Amino acid sequence: MPTSDQIYHKRPDLEKGIYFAQTCKVGDILHISGCVSWDAEGKIIGVGDMRTQVTQVYTDIRETLEAHDLTFKNIIKETVFTIDIDALVANNDVRIQFYKEAESAPPAATWIGCSRLVDPDLLLEIECIAQLR
Repeated sequence: MPTSDQIYHKRPDLEKGIYFAQTCKVGDILHISGCVSWDAEGKIIGVGDMRTQVTQVYTDIRETLEAHDLTFKNIIKETVFTIDIDALVANNDVRIQFYKEAESAPPAATWIGCSRLVDPDLLLEIECIAQLR
């Protein structure tokens, strides 16, 4: 079980209410919880707009990585859950830019189509595993 110094809360009040941590460090691995297109209060950014949500989710991941002095280069596994695979594929250029800005090779990745996420207005959720180097 991770100790409190191995847990990071990006949105403490929201995370405590749902009962999760944004990240947990275990050894030299950082587990990043599923990121969705939320603002600081948990309101959805980009309702009905996949491009906006993809941009917001990867921005959120970048901020979480930076809080640990990491970049997209450190991500070794990415799992994407989406209610619309076709719209996600059509906006993959946004994803690619976040990895390329860090001059990173792509991570191992899995994309999963699902019927809905925690809120019906969310279009995708992304969780990652990063190596601390």
